[in-house]
Amino acid sequence: MTSDSRGLRLSALQIALLVAALVACRIAAVPACPTYDDAFITYRYAENLAAGHGLVFNPGAPWEPVLGTTTLFYALLMAGLAALGCDLVGASLAVNVACDVATALLLVRILDRRPVAASAAVLGLAALPELARISVGGMESPLFLLAATAACAAAAARRTVLSGALCAATCLVRPEGVLLAGILVLTFARRPRELVRFVAPLALVGVVAFVALTSVYGTPIPQSVTAKSAMQGPDPAAERAARLTTILRQAFLPRTAYAVCLPFALVGLVRALRAPGAVRSLSLFALAISASYLLARPHTWGWYYYVPLAGLVLWIALGLEAAFTALARRARPSLAFAVESFAPQAASVLVAALAFVAGVRLASPIRARVYEPLWEWAARTSQAEPTARILASDIGAIGRGWRGIVLDSEGLTWPEAVRLRHPLAIIAAEAPEYLLVVAERPRLRHLAQGPEIMARYEPLARFNASGATRLDLAPEDVPLEWSQDYLVFRRRRE
Repeated sequence: MTSDSRGLRLSALQIALLVAALVACRIAAVPACPTYDDAFITYRYAENLAAGHGLVFNPGAPWEPVLGTTTLFYALLMAGLAALGCDLVGASLAVNVACDVATALLLVRILDRRPVAASAAVLGLAALPELARISVGGMESPLFLLAATAACAAAAARRTVLSGALCAATCLVRPEGVLLAGILVLTFARRPRELVRFVAPLALVGVVAFVALTSVYGTPIPQSVTAKSAMQGPDPAAERAARLTTILRQAFLPRTAYAVCLPFALVGLVRALRAPGAVRSLSLFALAISASYLLARPHTWGWYYYVPLAGLVLWIALGLEAAFTALARRARPSLAFAVESFAPQAASVLVAALAFVAGVRLASPIRARVYEPLWEWAARTSQAEPTARILASDIGAIGRGWRGIVLDSEGLTWPEAVRLRHPLAIIAAEAPEYLLVVAERPRLRHLAQGPEIMARYEPLARFNASGATRLDLAPEDVPLEWSQDYLVFRRRRE
């Protein structure tokens, strides 16, 4: 799939500028994109392991150990960094940027350093707002993409043992990695010896992980997976139908403005599937993830789509290359040569500049107005009341500051919540000393259904990006959708 008969390739300087643009985009995104609440769940697991308490969320709780993080590999990596004294917010950012850089270099390699395709793929990975937001959000997604891309590249190079080991790592980063294992097994199906060499490390790591997780937690399936599969709203059928639209949009058209790129993506997808090697394997993996979500229709969040969106970027890049090739045949050879020789440099500088402008203009107040005041309150309160428990649905951010027991109303780290299901049932059964409630309409409606239960609690504080301080909120006073607007309630003294 060369772009023209001259077979021009990116120079080392051009590749360096493309990578620099990617790093610049990630740095520029930091002020605009706060760390995800869920990232702090993994951080708390990692910090507890580094402190010698085990890979648990609530050390010493009677229901522990419970594996409430779906990313075992990333949690262990963060634990190692925590043991070295690293702040995990900054450390995870550094790790994720490094993973994106390595992925970009792999994309350049598997695209044979072709100027249009490789440049568009790297700059798309750098500049797509959804990818930038996920990458700096502290989640495991960049490591997941890197491991998958490296496994596909190793398979294409017939380095089967390495490919199997990288595929095993992909499975330990996120459970969707098993889809890549299936794809690569089919790739080697007609070459039995290579298939055995690929499967051997994959099976070895799988058996070790299965035995270790079962012996410690009683099951190899993370509690977070079990809890998310049990999440249902008041109308499960309608909710699952709505998820179908959400999955399609997040995987293929996260913004309406991207519709103009869909023809290029379609052409590029066809080219990717027709080309043997890493491009096809990675494309099949991206499609398989989206297809699995469409079939199961689970609750999904933005970072689940890092690989599908990276696949979309790759297809658009291949489609742009096809369009450029068609135009180049009609243009002067010198013009096509000039574009391929100088456009990557110019585009790299332009993308980096635009990213910094956007980052400054879209700076988020979440850390300053939500996280830091919440952490300060949580540390002060839990230190003064070491036996107090707090019930929360967004357990990540509060868990970073709260030194005692955090009860998870979603059941990700506390299995009892899955059995009790309704927030009022949990509050009635446990009578926690504090509640952390997201100020969104459905949750406040749940609480309004139990006035006799909520009469035992008084609103105490509020943390949100807007600075709003009103505590006596009715469901109609707050948005329907989730936002980082937290209400704290304290159980009344009897």
